[in-house]
Amino acid sequence: MDLLSTSGISSLINSYKSVEYQRRIYPLEIRKNKFSDLSTNWNALSSKLTSLKSSLYDFKVTSSLSLFNTRTVDVSNSTFLTATAENNAPESAYTLRVNQLAKSDLLVSETQTSATAVTTLAGTHIIQVDSGDYTSSVEIELTDTETNETIMDKLSTAINSDKAVTLSDSFDPATMFSGASSFTIDLNGTESTVSYDYSVTSKNYDEVMDDLVDDINSNVTGILAEKIVDGGTGFVSLQLTVEDSDNYITVTDSGFLNMDVTKEKGASGLSDASVFAPTTDNSKFSITASESGYDNRLIMSDVSGSIFNQVGLTSAILSGRTIAADDTSAGFIYDATSSTDNDLNAKLNFNGINIQRNSNTISDLVSSVTFDLKATMVVDDPDVSVTVNVDVESVKSDINDFINKFNDVYTYLKNNSYSSGDKDSRGIFVGDSTARSLIVTLTNSGIGQVTGLLADNFSYLSEVGIKFDPATGLSISDSSKLETALEEKADDVADLFNSTNGIATTLYDTVENYLGVDGVISNITKSYDNNVTYYNKRIESSYKSMDKSAEILRSRYEGLQIQLMTLLNASNSLSSMEYF
Repeated sequence: MDLLSTSGISSLINSYKSVEYQRRIYPLEIRKNKFSDLSTNWNALSSKLTSLKSSLYDFKVTSSLSLFNTRTVDVSNSTFLTATAENNAPESAYTLRVNQLAKSDLLVSETQTSATAVTTLAGTHIIQVDSGDYTSSVEIELTDTETNETIMDKLSTAINSDKAVTLSDSFDPATMFSGASSFTIDLNGTESTVSYDYSVTSKNYDEVMDDLVDDINSNVTGILAEKIVDGGTGFVSLQLTVEDSDNYITVTDSGFLNMDVTKEKGASGLSDASVFAPTTDNSKFSITASESGYDNRLIMSDVSGSIFNQVGLTSAILSGRTIAADDTSAGFIYDATSSTDNDLNAKLNFNGINIQRNSNTISDLVSSVTFDLKATMVVDDPDVSVTVNVDVESVKSDINDFINKFNDVYTYLKNNSYSSGDKDSRGIFVGDSTARSLIVTLTNSGIGQVTGLLADNFSYLSEVGIKFDPATGLSISDSSKLETALEEKADDVADLFNSTNGIATTLYDTVENYLGVDGVISNITKSYDNNVTYYNKRIESSYKSMDKSAEILRSRYEGLQIQLMTLLNASNSLSSMEYF
């Protein structure tokens, strides 16, 4: 190959770059890659430590949320009841019999001929529906063209759409008001105070109502405030409507509005009403309490008008809780003579004691345990036994998760800190004192004694069936030993992990020191990343210098190529003249 040909020059330049790369750049890349690998591996370790820290956090919790306080419930016959237990529920056993399920109070009207005309009830009828601690007032408008069926339909619709509404006194809108006061709105337990002060500059009542409406709608969530104008007198009043019928309202007013109301709730939040046809061409109205139990029984009356009376629900039936005599009669379906003698409460025998509750879900009988009653029992049914114990399987699962995350960190450090003497198999952390220190800490956690515990408590992991192997880390070596420890001495196992000097407590603090923006690993990787940046700049500069030198060399070779071509042309000219 002609060295001064174009391809020859390119070959010479490439050879020059290859030599310069090996001499100047490759050593820089070796150093850069070393620091880059170190940064990558420390970041990988950081990720593993973060996972371990999360597990350690769960183990070091000492409150009722401690994972050692998780409970499992065994029920001998789930046909009749089920049960659940929260953390820290007492370990214990109970016997139960379900004698009666809780029911919602139910009331039905007379069965009436649907099409029978009713012309004498035109006007506004007001009924009261109470249940539990709450009361409601419902208005129904009737015309003189009603039938039995339309009256029942309007009654049902009014109840099912009713929301809690409270109305202030009405005032002449032009009258001036001067004064200061406030009132409190309690919406389902959340209180808001509305204050007004017109003692300096008085306003007429029309303006006062506008101000109060704006204030309430802007600052009280769940309440719709409106200024109501009486069509006959033109007087104004303030009306508050609860937007969610499941919420109650209490208004305490010490001022001029006269809006005092206690636990008013929409009838639709207290009951469900319906109309059905028990037989062809007949209608029947029914109303059911939303909540079960004697304390939530329905207490109802005609306040103004006689719409209840019209459908057969006379004051005598409502006040005396008369039971419906047959399918066509009006009356209550379930007896509710007293709090102890009724068909509405759940009734059970608990550890030999007769118990009643309003609901089939009972959470106030045993601390942190909820019983759900499913069916009643007959005499021949054996008692249902309920046992609350430590959830051994759940805790074992958590321990396995901790072991896996512990070993993920330990083996990663161990494998990367090993050297067999072969340069190619040398671990990235070999000779690193920080990595070595963390290995020692993990090893001590696996085999060391937890101090500060009672003399007869567990103080080594090995005592609860967990061993440490220097090659692989932790493992459950004796599952039955661990299960027995959790069943019989769960608190002692917890102390091994979450006491002041416990494994999880001390290891968590150590791991936390390595993590975070100011942690050990962050500072290490910052240093390595700075070195990577430094060598990248050196490499970039070396490439530029090499390329510049290569171009100068190429220019010189190309100059020589031109000179050679000139000499060759001159030589060819002399040779051709010899023939003449």
